[in-house]
Order: sequence, then C-alpha cells, then structure tokens
Amino acid sequence: MPLIATMNPRSPLAPHLDRFRQSRGGSVIVVLSLLLPILAMAAVGVAEMTEVTLARAKLQGYVDAAAIRGAGEFGVDQSAATAERVRLYADGEAEPLRKRWTITSAVAIDSAARTVTVVQKGHRASFFRNMLPPGGWTIEAKATAVRTARKPLCVLASQEPTRLVTPTAIDLDNNSAITANDCLVQSNANLTAAPSTSLWAGEVRAVGSATGPVRPAPVTDAPPMADPFAKMRIDVPLLCDTPLSINIGSGTIYLNPGVHCGELSLLGFTTIVLLPGDHYFLGPYLNVLGNSVITGTDVVMIFKGLISAQVIGMSKLEIEGRKSGPYAGFAIITDRDYYGDFAISTSNARKIVGTIYLPNASLTVAGFGNKVADQSPWTVVVARTLRTMGSANLMINANYNSSTVPVPSGVGPSKDQPVRLAQ
Repeated sequence: MPLIATMNPRSPLAPHLDRFRQSRGGSVIVVLSLLLPILAMAAVGVAEMTEVTLARAKLQGYVDAAAIRGAGEFGVDQSAATAERVRLYADGEAEPLRKRWTITSAVAIDSAARTVTVVQKGHRASFFRNMLPPGGWTIEAKATAVRTARKPLCVLASQEPTRLVTPTAIDLDNNSAITANDCLVQSNANLTAAPSTSLWAGEVRAVGSATGPVRPAPVTDAPPMADPFAKMRIDVPLLCDTPLSINIGSGTIYLNPGVHCGELSLLGFTTIVLLPGDHYFLGPYLNVLGNSVITGTDVVMIFKGLISAQVIGMSKLEIEGRKSGPYAGFAIITDRDYYGDFAISTSNARKIVGTIYLPNASLTVAGFGNKVADQSPWTVVVARTLRTMGSANLMINANYNSSTVPVPSGVGPSKDQPVRLAQ
C-alpha cells in the first residue's frame, strides 16, 4: 500500500500552505505570460531557419545548373557574352525565390583553368525589424564547373554574317544527309535543311537560324567559332618537281612528294599513287573522272591556283592524311586564294582520313545513294560553306583513337572534354 504524507491540521505551517494553494493559479498565469513571447519567438525562429535553409539549398541548385551550362559553352565561346548568358540563366532559375528574396548573380570565366564559376547571393529582411539576425538574412551559393568534356568539333562552316545579310553556310538540298552522330556541326551563319533531308549530329549550332529536320534540336543565335587553322601557313613552293598533263586511258603513276605543276585530269582507268609526304598541286583544274583513282597513305594534297576541282563519276579518292610534319592530321587543303568549289560526287570517296581544310572555298557533296567518308575512322571538315545535294550522305566519324593520323589542335578530341562540377 503506498505511503501518503499528510499534514497535521494543527501544525503551524498549515495556514501558510493554504494561502500558497489559493494563490497558485495566479502564479501560473504570470509564468505563462512571460513564457509565451519566448515560445513564439522560438517558433518563428525555427520557421525562419527552415525557410532560410531551404532557400540556400535551392540557390545551390541554381548555381550548379548555371555553372554546368556555362562550362558547356566553354569550348565555343569564352568571352563576356557567355558570362552574361550564364548570369541571365542563373537569374531566371532563381525567379521563384524573388517573391521574398533579393537575388544577385555573378559569373567568372577562367580560360586557363577551363572553369566557369557562378555565385548567387540572396538577402531579405527578418522578423522583429531585422533584429534577428541584425540587418536581415543573407545567403550565398557558389559553384564552379570545369570543362572536361563535350562533343568534339568535326564540321565547321566558317562563313559569317555581314552587316547586310546572314548567308546560309550549311545547306542540305534534295534528299541528301549529313551524319555526324558523335560530334559537333557548327554553322557560323544560317543552317538550312530541306524537308526531305536529314542532319543528325551529336550537337548542332548555328550563329543565325537553323531550319529543317535537324537532330538534336539545334542551338541558334550561337556565338561564332573562329577558324581553328586561320594562323596556319600554307606555303606552296613555286619550283616544279613534276609536270603533269591530261591522262587518258589506263596505267599507274607513282608520285613522289613535291610540287606537281599543270592540269591534273584523270580519265578512264588511270591510277595515281601518292607516296608518303606533302604533295603540292599547282594548276587550274583537278578533274578526277571515269574509273580513275587517286590513293595515298600518310599524304596531304595541297592545291594552289585552282579554278575548279571535282571528283565525280565512278572515280575513287582514298586518302589517309599526314602523320607528321607541319600538315599532320590534314588530307586535303586549298590555299587561301581559292574561293571556288571543291566537289565530290563519286560513290568511291569512302575513305578520307584526316582534315579537309578549304579556308575560303566551298565543299559540295553530291550524288545518288553514295556515302562519303563513311569508312574513315575520323574526318574533319573546315570550309567556308558546305552543301549537300542529291541523295548523298556525308558521314563524319569520330573514332579518333582508331587511326594513326593525329587530329590537329583546335578540332576533334582537343574539344572533347566533359563538364563536371569542381566545387
């Protein structure tokens, strides 16, 4: 049985205990009146801390996304224009917080470190007239993304808009196609694909507009890309080593590297084998017709003084580019004075390993059902403009490690660096 302590009613303490019991209700009210403001402040503080913590987490998500987006632009444009686009993107992402917060964004690009850093700060007043904390709440989030990958550049049409007109730098007509599934196709002006054509690439960008069946969805109003080989010297010796003339019929000719002067026109079943080295062709015409063949390994064909160039019919062009020297990684080059067209419409130009560089000329790929460069481990095209016609398919592979022909700096895997957050 539990013990219960009792007080003797005759005890001298009894009157005092009675008065305490009678006054206890008033004391509780006083205590509660003192505690309620403190409890209310604590509740408000917990709510504010929760809201501030969530806002800071959201801000971190915004800067992470903006930094990754900015690093994605790194290989194309490292200028203040990219920084401004990223800042506007970060501001747009933070719009939901602006109902209560004042948000500012800043972007910095470090070209040497290949990084894009985005910083966002938020400020808002706190309860109790900014007393807790003094001056209100301030939050900050920062993210740095480094460009360690993106789709490598494999096709560049370098013609840029003028003040008066934006030309079409890449033009797909009829039922033709460009297939470059693992790399970047860039037009420094408009890109136009007719309804029955197709352009499939790893990434597609146009400085102007882009219309037609293009996959993935192209980035338009993109920054232009400079010609990566603009500073490369194309020096053609003037002293002839081999005079050339029209060849009709059959036979095989082995050409040592050097300067070949005169018109190069091949008909019938003529075969020219280019021995390893640099081959300069000084002459007004390149005509590869009939069932003729031009083939070579570890070679570059450099043309000067051209009026026209065409590889058509059933002729065969099979070139593996230079493996060393100043033109390492190049297969076909026209000098900077040629503003004409280099046309390939044969069904036998399926192996062109290396870079086709036409700094001021146009590349036209035409034909019916033919594939161009599809058997090459990799090919890069840098030309003033690019046009496909008929039902030809220009196929640009990007298997750079599958060839002993090195890729020139400025294109290919030198641009292929994935984006990741550094901090």
